[in-house]
Amino acid sequence: MTKIQDQLKQAIFDAVKTAYPEVEVKLEEIILDHPTVEEFGDYSTNLPLRLSKQLNKNPQEVADKIIAEMSSPVAAVAKAGFINFTLTLEFLISEMTKVGKNFGENQLLAGQKIMVEYAHPNTHKEMHIGHMRTLITGEALARIFTACGAMVYRANYQGDIGPHVAKAVWGADKLLKNKGLTWEEIEKKSLPEKAHFLGEGYVSGVSGYEENKAAIDELNSKLYASDPTISEIYKKTRQWSLDYYDSLYQRFNTKFDHLYFESEVAQAGKKIVMDNVGKVFTKSDGAIIFDGEKYGLHKRVFITTDGNPTYEAKDMGLAPAQFSDFPFDKCIHVVANEQAGYFKVIIKALELIDAKYIGREHHLSMGMVQLVGKKMSSRTGILITVDGLIDDVKNLLPNKGTPEAVEPVAIGAVKYSVLKTDPLLNAMFDLEKSVSLDGDSGPYLQYTYARSCSVIAKSNATKRSLKDRHAPLAMTPEEIKLLRYLYRFPEVVEQAAKQYAPNVLCTYLFELAKRFNNFYNNCQIISDDKNLTANRLLLTASVSQIIANGLNLLGIEALEKM
Repeated sequence: MTKIQDQLKQAIFDAVKTAYPEVEVKLEEIILDHPTVEEFGDYSTNLPLRLSKQLNKNPQEVADKIIAEMSSPVAAVAKAGFINFTLTLEFLISEMTKVGKNFGENQLLAGQKIMVEYAHPNTHKEMHIGHMRTLITGEALARIFTACGAMVYRANYQGDIGPHVAKAVWGADKLLKNKGLTWEEIEKKSLPEKAHFLGEGYVSGVSGYEENKAAIDELNSKLYASDPTISEIYKKTRQWSLDYYDSLYQRFNTKFDHLYFESEVAQAGKKIVMDNVGKVFTKSDGAIIFDGEKYGLHKRVFITTDGNPTYEAKDMGLAPAQFSDFPFDKCIHVVANEQAGYFKVIIKALELIDAKYIGREHHLSMGMVQLVGKKMSSRTGILITVDGLIDDVKNLLPNKGTPEAVEPVAIGAVKYSVLKTDPLLNAMFDLEKSVSLDGDSGPYLQYTYARSCSVIAKSNATKRSLKDRHAPLAMTPEEIKLLRYLYRFPEVVEQAAKQYAPNVLCTYLFELAKRFNNFYNNCQIISDDKNLTANRLLLTASVSQIIANGLNLLGIEALEKM
């Protein structure tokens, strides 16, 4: 809770204990909400309505008596068993003067160690917009957790071994022969071109698998065995993918603390599974399985009949490697919801193997990304690649602005379009709406920030604090509406951290930007009235700082000029 909420809840608690000492009320049971109709106040509680049932009294009577005993300076009104609280202008102004670069930071997660595992692109493929969503969301969560006092470790687990690699390498080799090219010639191409070539190879391998199963399976076994006849090509193509992904991480302003790979944990995972046969795992027709049906889940193969570890077995090796590097209190796997059943099995198996994992592993079940008007399938080659999407967004920007702004505005458009939707829900990516300067978009927030910076830059007035004013201020409705929204930012940051939901921060910033632009359009900020100018400049600067802080938490660059 923020300090405002703490103070108000404590005042309510103390008043209830005085007014009705016979009832049992716990501080944590007092719930404060923001009224849907803003004219009703800044906070509301239904505690009197709940207490009236215990006391067998009229809800209005209970609310009135609680208010009578309250020592809080906020204005309180009782209505139908609710108490609505309105913060005074003086208090709101004093909160505004606290706005700075650290505004919004808190100690909600102080002392906690959180690993955020995200992105997860498999090598030998192009990164598509599904991986992009986990990349963007994972980075935003890492920033939000850090702002709430947690020690955060960014991890990326990538599939660089297994059937998909065998299919890609086999298919790419087939393409080379068909086109009369060599690996050395492909080596000279750009990173996106090399990634696209491997993506084509994967599609070719998938489509030709049934007819060439024996050859591709043999290649897969050679890859696991590090056969020298294929290891050089494998290492070369793997590095192409990693270099390509790294270029995208840089564009999205993400840097991982550790890159984990299936090839590194496969054998360790296999050993853990074998060591726990008869305890956690069982033999079945030559394979090693986990019988999840005992726990309301489903059965999954961990080691195949030919002795290769599956994705599931590799995860058994991944968890201890991650915990050794960073003994986390929570490891959040930001992965698509199509893997929900998989993660339930994985987490249950880990908890049975080692009790220290109980309550530590969490799957954030991400919804899918759908591009309006298009369908995507990596198996058929109908892909919407990340770099291709960024180029499409750049071409649609209504105002290209300065050359150096084009890239961060395009990245901001892409990120915000993903983040504004609840992570658990499917995200609809609309290219036209993503770049709108009048709607719920990243460029709209960046434009609003640039506008506020322009106002401040054009003024020579001295910004002064309003916290020492004693007389009530004469403020316009637009100013008051804006002022009454600033103090909420810290609690929105807390809510985003608690719910693993960057979208609540997006919603707040969009509403704040709308209120500021309404204020900008209806109130002259710089005028001959020095006091009025100073007051409105401070309000502008406060909004500007909050937008900058909020965009930073989302991983979006705040541009002073566009």
